Amino acid sequence: MPVKSTYHTRQREELLEYLREHRGEHFTAAQLKARFDAAGSSLGTATIYRYMDKLVLEGVVRRYQLDSGDSACYEYVGQEPAAECATHFHCKCEKCGTLIHMDCDELQAIKAHLLEHHGFQWNAGKTVFYGICDQCLKTA
Repeated sequence: MPVKSTYHTRQREELLEYLREHRGEHFTAAQLKARFDAAGSSLGTATIYRYMDKLVLEGVVRRYQLDSGDSACYEYVGQEPAAECATHFHCKCEKCGTLIHMDCDELQAIKAHLLEHHGFQWNAGKTVFYGICDQCLKTA
């Protein structure tokens, strides 16, 4: 059950507003800090981490830890994240680090096959395919 937050600050609302405007995008805390610094905001790194942790507990932000040693990235998913993120897969570019949402009927068929024939429930929301994105392929 999501945790209800009772304490709202200007900084929290500023962070939430930015995340809502960029729904579906993925950010590390360092990227968020750089964007707020560029906008002249006084949102500090510790504050960003603290609020992101709270938003993850509330269920409105999803946290991804893709590779050991890499920074976690976050995605705003809103109040009903389960259905949305459980149905798509993720692709991570090994060159630029971009994380892409991918809806694919073929992979859904594999997911259904694994469950029906092997008794294994594949968690699409936590599945990451590694490779090179279209943009990086064009510049190679």
